[in-house]
Amino acid sequence: MKKALIIFTLLFYGALFSQHYQQDFPPEEFKKRWSGVLSKIGNDAVAVVQGFPLSNGFIMPRQTNAFYYLSGIETPHSYILLDGRNKKVTLYMPPRNERLERSEGRVLNADDGKLIKKLVGVDQVRSTDEMRMNFPPDLKRSTTIYTMFTPAEGQGQSRYELEVANASIAADPWDGRISREGRFVQLLRTHNRNNNVKDLTPIIDDLRSVKSNNEIALIRRASQLAGLGMIEAVKSTEVGVWEYQLDGVARYVYLINGARLEAYRSITASGTKN
Repeated sequence: MKKALIIFTLLFYGALFSQHYQQDFPPEEFKKRWSGVLSKIGNDAVAVVQGFPLSNGFIMPRQTNAFYYLSGIETPHSYILLDGRNKKVTLYMPPRNERLERSEGRVLNADDGKLIKKLVGVDQVRSTDEMRMNFPPDLKRSTTIYTMFTPAEGQGQSRYELEVANASIAADPWDGRISREGRFVQLLRTHNRNNNVKDLTPIIDDLRSVKSNNEIALIRRASQLAGLGMIEAVKSTEVGVWEYQLDGVARYVYLINGARLEAYRSITASGTKN
């Protein structure tokens, strides 16, 4: 009994430890994606992508599409730099946040350089503290900086809806703030006045339009879960059942089968009298 308990404990903590990084894409796949970016930006350019910020409420944290595509890292306030000059890839990770780990569990940080190199395949891991000066590092006047100009898509978001929302905020006379990605572009230009800053979006969109076998498998699995959720919702439909209850049935199916959340909220209404 004692031996079984020890084995269970080891397996349990091993499983917890494995949860701090995704297991869908191996380092080789990220390297292929980096190669695609580097070949398109050329030998005198760098590409830098900003990760998502710390969640500002009791919501499921979710990395932005572009950053996850290039790294699989889900630590908030991380950055990735792809350097066309030397073909090296560097992840900039924040220092350890013990307060965050008390609520979220193990979170990869700048102290995990050796582990991150193994998991992701990057050449270097540095602290975001090093970004305060000379970032991107050691640029010549001729070096172009690429970054995402379009909105960073997170949980339940798409580019069009974000663009509409950002435009609405910008048009509000008592608000008018720019988006987070807009601010990042602004700061890159401010700190690198002699360098041209270009949009990385077309390059990322082009690369993401071709799916790998691993991506196809995930899309197929997500489609299967969507179908199962819809089937259960239809089977649960009867007089007196509310829309939110059918939504709950579908969501239950998603969650017990390993999905985090839906890509968008359920559309269950069918008329004005429901």
